[in-house]
Order: sequence, then structure tokens, then C-alpha cells
Amino acid sequence: MLLFFVPLIMLGDVYDETPLTINPFPDEAPGTYQEWIGGQPETVPLRVRTVISADDVTEFIIIFEEGLTDSLESGLLEQWTGDMASQGLTVEAVEVTYSEPEELKLYLTGLWEAGLEGGVLVGNLPAPWSIKDDNSSDAGEMFPSDYFYMDLDGSWQDLWIGYPSEGVPGSDGFYDTWSGDLGPEIYMGRIKVDNLSVLGDPTEMLNTYLQRNHDWRINGDPEPLTALCYVDNDWSAWGTSYSDAMEYVYDDVVMVNQVDSTNGTDYIENRLPGPFVWISPFVHSSPWTHAWEPGPSTQWNQIVPALPEAHFYNLFACSNARFTTPRNMGGVYTFATSTGLASVGSTKSGAMLHFGQFYFPLSLGDSMGEAYSEWWEYIAAGGLSPSEEYWHLGMVILGDPTLIPAMHMLGIEGGSGTGSGILQVSASTNPCRSAAIFNVNSVAAGIAVLYDASGRVVAETDMQTGTCIFDVSDLAGGLYTVRVTVEGISATESVIVLSE
Repeated sequence: MLLFFVPLIMLGDVYDETPLTINPFPDEAPGTYQEWIGGQPETVPLRVRTVISADDVTEFIIIFEEGLTDSLESGLLEQWTGDMASQGLTVEAVEVTYSEPEELKLYLTGLWEAGLEGGVLVGNLPAPWSIKDDNSSDAGEMFPSDYFYMDLDGSWQDLWIGYPSEGVPGSDGFYDTWSGDLGPEIYMGRIKVDNLSVLGDPTEMLNTYLQRNHDWRINGDPEPLTALCYVDNDWSAWGTSYSDAMEYVYDDVVMVNQVDSTNGTDYIENRLPGPFVWISPFVHSSPWTHAWEPGPSTQWNQIVPALPEAHFYNLFACSNARFTTPRNMGGVYTFATSTGLASVGSTKSGAMLHFGQFYFPLSLGDSMGEAYSEWWEYIAAGGLSPSEEYWHLGMVILGDPTLIPAMHMLGIEGGSGTGSGILQVSASTNPCRSAAIFNVNSVAAGIAVLYDASGRVVAETDMQTGTCIFDVSDLAGGLYTVRVTVEGISATESVIVLSE
């Protein structure tokens, strides 16, 4: 997989210099493995039932809890898989029994060896747990670790009882030792709403989320698109570097990092209901609370009434995405609000770092899952240091990982040739074979960019004469979209490329 080495890198050791995001509330423990496993079904051998089969090699797999598809509204699953297929993915949907995580991983490994690129776990499905000593103190954590399902050929071992630092050899069900090639083979997301029932009926929440997912893919967002980088005191000195990374995707990033300017009142009253499509809070947290300094804090039950407008979240907030914990804020942001689509965060202390390695692929039209996987490729290159393990092994995507945040910003939602009303672009021949030719009602110099159906840039050319020509002889057959920009004005048009 291609690694993006972008220039946005802080000097020095980012793990030594950056304060760790932690849970500052002793009375808000995030929920132990014992508490979680006590509420889970007994494991049984893995059985897989195909609900929707792929036409070819499965590139994306939707894995449902057994029986869950019966609760979906008619046509909703077909609509969801159809949306993914429009991005060029071959999709399969299955239901599985509640097995040991190792069995589910073995199933994914077989699919990956045949061509799998990514997947999503929907419902109450097995969560692998890890245990990690803090490499800089005597503390440590036990936490769910979905990266287990992405790293299919690395070595995850359970060699110790309790924390490895206690020195008791044996096995206790927690992964505690990692070695080998620890880079990701696939990307994986999780959709879990059963432990959000205090906020609404989980079945209705899942159906509403899937319909919201489709509506956003079709309608997108009106420009200008604005993002929020909201940085609490401990990280205020790095605020500019964080917002710079977000600007790979969004031209307009509102950055708030003045000491003591971040607080619960401002966040709930002015920021969550503000016109932001992406929000990145940087704050010490528990699964249920953002602990702004000097306060007040933001509670999980304040999020939905605040009527957020954002679709995407990067939660630099300790254990906010601990999906095994009821009412976790990552789940609330993503599934319980009327606009949430996906969030990335951690199930433990720590969060994302090296943000440019995530946002830059997004700016090229990668999906959330693809960019997240590419970020992991960068982190795991050369193995994982103790700091990287402690900061990142709890990372997870909540929501549909095939969503492309930059798709509508890039103007690839489909073109009718009408452009902005000022600039017009039309296809000379549609469909086409060896060359895609577009006519533009302007002879001024401009730039034309060609995207495939998933939003990836496949070609780019300067335009000088009112005509732009792309050699498409080496492209796979399918739907492509050109975006022409002249003097700051853009217009789009779609064309079908036929295979030679």
C-alpha cells in the first residue's frame, strides 16, 4: 500500500512532546472486560450465512450480527450495498454467529487472501481485548482493540497473566505481545447501537443511520464546507499543526486553541450546532464526558439536544470511542444524532497523532477506511514502538468506513453539464473509449481533473483552449467525472468509459 509522507510533521518525538489524552475522572471508569463479557452471549463456532452475495471477488464485506438483517427496513440493505457498488466496490453481506474473535479473524483472512479490501461489523459482534503497560509509568489499561481485525498477518499473542510488567507467564484472554508485520491488510469499521438504547430504539437508530448514510451520498452538503478544530489547553501549542492537517480536506477550518477559550458552554451552545461538517475536539475525556479546562465539562447526554450539524468526527478524546461501553460519546456522535456518519477515536488513553498521514489521503478522495488504513501503514512501518502501541492500539472507526468526506467538496457527486450557471462543461462523446473529450465555454486557462466513481484522482491536465482531453485507454470501464476550474469557478460533467 502507498505511504504518504506529507510535510506536516512536528519536530522531535511527537510521543514524548505531546501530553497523553487521559480519563481525568476516577469515578468514571470506562467499563472493564469482566463487566462487558458478563453481558455477552456465549461463544459458538463461527457460522456464516450469505444475505447478499458479491458478483465477483468480495472487496468489501458487511458482517451482521446473526438475525439483525431481519430488523432492517425493506430495501435498505440493497440500497446500502448499491451505494458502495457505485464507488466501484464488489460487496457481500453476511450474518455470523457470535464466535471467538480468532475465528472471525480467520474468516476475514481467507477473504483478504482472495481480494478483500475492507469491511464493517454491524451489531453486537465479538470484540478482541488487549492489555498494555504504560511505557512511561506504572499504569496500564485493558481495552477493546478492533485493529486486531485489520492486521491479519501480524502476531498477536497472549503470553502473560495480567500486565506483562507483573511478570506472570500464562494466558488470560488479553493480547499483550505484538510482533511481525503489524501493518494493516484491510480496513474495518464498526456500527454498534444496541448499547445506546437510552437515546432511542436501537433498531430505529440503525435504520435511520443507514438512510442518513444514503441521503448524504446523494445530496452531499452545500458549500462552503467548514470544519472545526477545537483544542483544549494541554494541546493549544500544537493547534496550528492540527488545523493545518485538516486543511488538506477543508479550505475553511475554524481553529480555537486560546487557553481557557474552550469550554462546555461554548462547545454545546456555539460549536456543535454550528455549520461544521467535521469536528475535531482535543480534550481529556472519559467515555461519557469531555473535561474542558477550566470547565464546565460536556456530558454525553448534552450532545443530541445540542443538534449537531457535523457528519464526521476525529475524537482526540480518551476512551470516547469505547464502543463496548454504553452511551459512549463516539457512538452518540455517530449514530444517535440526526447528522452523524462516522468518527475515528480510541477505546483507551491515547488518540491519533501524525494527522497529515490521515487527512492527506482523504483530500485525494480516499474513503474514511482507506485513509485510516494508510495512516496505520505509516504508524506501523518498521514495527510498533511501545509509545505507538500505547497511543494507538485502541483506535477504531465507528460508522461506515466507505464514506468519502471529500467527495462532494471535490465536485464529483455527478455532473449535468450545467456547472455554476457561468461555466459550462460538456462531454464531446459519451460514452467514450480511448479518449474522453470535454468542451468548456471558456478559452481562459484552467485545470481539469478526472475522478473515478470512488472519488480518486486518475488524471489531471491543464486546459488552454476550451477543450480538455484525457487518455482513458488504460482505465477500467465505468463512470468517471471531470471537474474543470477556471478563474476560481468550477463545473463538472460525467462520462462513461467503455473497456477496450
